[in-house]
Amino acid sequence: MGRTSTISLSALAFAASSVFSSALPQNNVVKALPVGDVGAKGQFTLPAVKINATGFTVRPRHKSTTDVGSDWYIQAWIGTPGKPFYFLGDSGAPNLSIESTLEPLSQQGNIPKYDPTQSSTAQRVPGLTYSECFGSGYCDNGVVYRDVFVVGQIGLANMHIMVQTNNNSPSNGIRSGNLGLNFDKKGMTTSPNRLPTYFETIIPFLDAPLWTVDWHVSTQKGQFQFGYIDPSKYVGEIAYGPVVDTGGEWIIEVQGVQAGYDDANLNKVKFRLMLDTGSGGGKIPRGIADLYWRGVPNSRWDDGWNNYLYPCGQTLPDFVMQLADGKKVGIPDAGLRWKGENGWCATILGIGGTSTDFMWGQAMIEKYFVVFDWGNSRVGMAKKSSQ
Repeated sequence: MGRTSTISLSALAFAASSVFSSALPQNNVVKALPVGDVGAKGQFTLPAVKINATGFTVRPRHKSTTDVGSDWYIQAWIGTPGKPFYFLGDSGAPNLSIESTLEPLSQQGNIPKYDPTQSSTAQRVPGLTYSECFGSGYCDNGVVYRDVFVVGQIGLANMHIMVQTNNNSPSNGIRSGNLGLNFDKKGMTTSPNRLPTYFETIIPFLDAPLWTVDWHVSTQKGQFQFGYIDPSKYVGEIAYGPVVDTGGEWIIEVQGVQAGYDDANLNKVKFRLMLDTGSGGGKIPRGIADLYWRGVPNSRWDDGWNNYLYPCGQTLPDFVMQLADGKKVGIPDAGLRWKGENGWCATILGIGGTSTDFMWGQAMIEKYFVVFDWGNSRVGMAKKSSQ
């Protein structure tokens, strides 16, 4: 579904440190404020970087980094003047939330925190509160502010931001907040009424209501791209599966698994797969692993590794899944290799759990080009142009 962008490239652009309150709407309506080189109307990119929890440096706006770490983040600016923060782009949650100086000192970790008193455009929204918990056990609650929110190539005036006032565990490292991108069309978990999510807010400014992920382990750089699908990011066709869960998670049903693309090797088995950019994990159940490895010559199970091993000098067939539209998508040898010893190697296909349903976080999502098609209620997966 195409949409005509309302972003005017001749509109006011502003830097992170600019004071632009005179350009802001006075009626609390969310308004797009283009930033820097916006490029094509209705399409914009959020640089994603993999960074260490310590020793990081705040980078200039629009710039990627070459830092190495265990999690993918995007950088955003809040307020006037704009203050930089790292956010987790999270397909597993709906909320745009951030830690703040409104928390008791005992709950404030060593991460950068939002201070609404230091922003001339911050406005407390009376009567609105929120509460959220994550699968990790971390919970927080707080209040809602409107403020300028700038990320990638677009700025939003009067964006609703959930601001922490309490949490059950002080945070350390670099992540100050969550940029929720899940499928929950009921909005953020604010009370007494739910507010539109960040993605719902920007849909009117996009050519198409979708976003994609393209992360590269080889460079530790990647992108979230909003409003379009870049054909240079993948090879072959995109395989699609409809979202099969209405609880807000991006869950699809896989129809089969095989080693390589020979139709004779297809193992017809159905299981549900959740794709969560906000989690780091990426395992497959033993039963699914068996279906792939029985198509790999010379492979063997090893109890010590709790995984299958194969001769390091051997080229692996793609780990291939068939989605609901009948198309297949695979991870090639270069994306599967991990490490080994004594001439035997293991892959990134970690094995755990007994259920056929499972979740893939960042460690597996980075192996694919992934389309989160909000408008058509589906997820697309394709073979990456490069790992």
